[in-house]
Amino acid sequence: MITRGSLWLPLAILLLLAALSFWIERSVQLTATGSDAAQTNPEGIMENFDALRTDPTGKPHYRLSAKKLKHYSGSKRTELESPRFVQLDVEAGEVSAVARQATVSPDGDEVELLDDVFVERAARPGQSAMTLRTERLLVFPERDLLRAPGAVEILDATLAVRAGAMEYDAGQRLIKLTGRVHARYISGQNEGP
Repeated sequence: MITRGSLWLPLAILLLLAALSFWIERSVQLTATGSDAAQTNPEGIMENFDALRTDPTGKPHYRLSAKKLKHYSGSKRTELESPRFVQLDVEAGEVSAVARQATVSPDGDEVELLDDVFVERAARPGQSAMTLRTERLLVFPERDLLRAPGAVEILDATLAVRAGAMEYDAGQRLIKLTGRVHARYISGQNEGP
């Protein structure tokens, strides 16, 4: 005959096994996704970061520098404080971009500049310097492409432009403006005798 006490023992063992399996599953999930501290604490920090990318022949292509670089291993995200990006091209002219902060994609193909973004294209013979201001700028270094998905203001010696968005192809030296575009031509002053 089975006593009442002997029925509780298998039930207690099953409950203990269920609790143990729940604890193991939870431990494995935390290890796989990382703890909250691992998600918010950077894996590495560099101060006064400066990187130069060259083409296969050794010719400088672009330079990325920052006051501080933080890399997070869980998300593969990289954050930059006071970044400066410079496109180095003798033929097309130098284009530089600075901002308060930036993030770099895990593969390095995209740099997102944020907060007080200022871009300057150096003057060249027959062409004045050009500046651009925006709050967010996406830089695609390998494609020689800059994209501002929000409002932009562009100035050079003869033109003042405001637009809803902008895309700049440095290789083709082509600027595409979209949204509400407002342009004002600034005429040169004629010198009298």
